Amino acid sequence: MTRTLRFSLDSVNANKKKQLRDLHREYVNAVNQYLTIMTNENKCILSNKEVKDLNSVLPINLKRCAYNKAVKVLKSWRKNKRKGNLPVYNGNVDLNSLLIVVQKSKNTSFDYCVRISTLNKGKRVVIPFKSYEYANRYFSDWELCKGGKIQFKDNRIYLILTFKKEAPPKKKEGKVVGIDIGIKKLMVDSDDNQYGKEIEEKMNKIQRKQQGSKAFKRALRERDEYINHVVKQLPWDKIRILVMENIKGIKKNTKKEKRLKKEFRSKFQRWTYTRLLSRVKQLAEVVGVQCRLIDPAYTSQTCSKCGFVHTLNRNGEVFKCRECGYTTDADYNASLNILKSYLVQEHMVPGSTQDLPVQMEVNHIRKPNSL
Repeated sequence: MTRTLRFSLDSVNANKKKQLRDLHREYVNAVNQYLTIMTNENKCILSNKEVKDLNSVLPINLKRCAYNKAVKVLKSWRKNKRKGNLPVYNGNVDLNSLLIVVQKSKNTSFDYCVRISTLNKGKRVVIPFKSYEYANRYFSDWELCKGGKIQFKDNRIYLILTFKKEAPPKKKEGKVVGIDIGIKKLMVDSDDNQYGKEIEEKMNKIQRKQQGSKAFKRALRERDEYINHVVKQLPWDKIRILVMENIKGIKKNTKKEKRLKKEFRSKFQRWTYTRLLSRVKQLAEVVGVQCRLIDPAYTSQTCSKCGFVHTLNRNGEVFKCRECGYTTDADYNASLNILKSYLVQEHMVPGSTQDLPVQMEVNHIRKPNSL
């Protein structure tokens, strides 16, 4: 398993900052030139000679890094079914182990220093930087991967490093838990535990800020920190398998979903399902919990008691079955359906580690019909 951390290089002086910005400018230019060559000539790969012959002030090792980045960008663009014009790259400077080295700092005011190759062949800038509490355990307990990235963002310069560690074995004992994701409550599990009741307040705060302002960015960070805090509250020591809905593209879908209220759709534009899922997967990987995603179809409209499906079963935060009258929290009901859907697919009994056939009322879910 790998983790990527970011470190500030604000201690850099004006001369070194200029060298890094010059490096970024030429690196980005080279990436875009390689992209243009490959698309114009309909190529996915360039020869070593074509890489070397690029009209650039970059030394050859930096050219190779720029070319590798161009190949990744091109592959990603070609895989995108909705691809438009070839994107213009203006991102990080990706450097291999020949071009960037991190060492313990001899300066007592800093923890580490990074040596970075520049446009001047054979010469490097040496920049000291400080670690922080969260990163210290990665330096001590994880292996630092070779290479790194230089990021320019909001007039600041960052060093991005990757750490790796062998993942623990997957758990063979523990519960299978379904999780429903919401707006009023960040998560509700199939044991009727609710997590993150302040998430709507965090999203409303973002809505009130002017997009792009410092206050807006602070509100985004506050939301992300809150999500990280809430995910840690899950009973990881008791869980073997965590089941969630695969709602990728929810922002796009809510724009098309005319039945949803405008306010509800607006809040979803600040929603971060991808970030939440990523954080859940990261923590699950560390403790050996398996994550499973299921199709979200009808999980919010289906009665977890009798299996009856109807769009009017759910009314906001309340679920009331129009067939059997069962009433409960709507997110809790959805989490039960998520769990049942997984168990039926996997032929497992809750609480058991053996694969067994399941006979339960969810097998008899009926399709929506008019009343």
